[in-house]
Amino acid sequence: MKTKQTRTKGDPVVAIRGVKKSFGQTQVLGGVDLDVHRGEVVTIIGPSGSGKTTLLRCINLLEVYDEGSVTIDGVEVGYRGQGAERVLRSESELAPIRAETGMVFQMFYLFPHLTALQNVMLGLVKVRKMPKPDAEAAAAGWLKRVGLADRMSHLPAQLSGGQQQRVGIARAVAMGPKVLLLDEITSALDPSLVGEVLAVVRTLAEEGRTMILVTHEMAFAKNVSDRIVKMDQGLIVASDSLQE
Repeated sequence: MKTKQTRTKGDPVVAIRGVKKSFGQTQVLGGVDLDVHRGEVVTIIGPSGSGKTTLLRCINLLEVYDEGSVTIDGVEVGYRGQGAERVLRSESELAPIRAETGMVFQMFYLFPHLTALQNVMLGLVKVRKMPKPDAEAAAAGWLKRVGLADRMSHLPAQLSGGQQQRVGIARAVAMGPKVLLLDEITSALDPSLVGEVLAVVRTLAEEGRTMILVTHEMAFAKNVSDRIVKMDQGLIVASDSLQE
């Protein structure tokens, strides 16, 4: 079970207020409020279709929320301005804000023509504007951290599903995000490969990284989470500390 130092609450790293999202006539999020503080690991659970993944994708604007606000360290992700002057941010404005969140997906979404090392380097060079030698050193360091020191030059097709997902985690964490978003990261894996991925996430949790997870792995959630949030029909219906 996770053991971490007691955090000073202060202002939340992620503050979600009244977020609504519809696809056509179907409302998926009905007005969600959630705070996540620095170093906190929050797991979101709930039945299929309850809005868990949509909420996660709204945090970094992979889905544009219709109403409400999502802020990362006080900066609203999707919009600038207030009231009638509120407008959707341009892609150029959004890029550095989105870089403050690292997302790991159900599917791996690695570039098939790039090696593991190149996949991790890409965001460091393109988004963080890191010189290539520095990006290579940082990427190699993270691949070693996730147990892939001997797979850096391999293409995704040459890696197992668990190895590909560990590359995805290394790619997200290497960017130095303020919060990690993990969306059912073991759901596409063979059961025999789940443990190796969860072990990496457990280590990150023990290091005090801020994370929001969507998972059906309840035993794992219990081991790494500070708080369990339950969603149903587009709303948060319960939010309890691990002890509760």
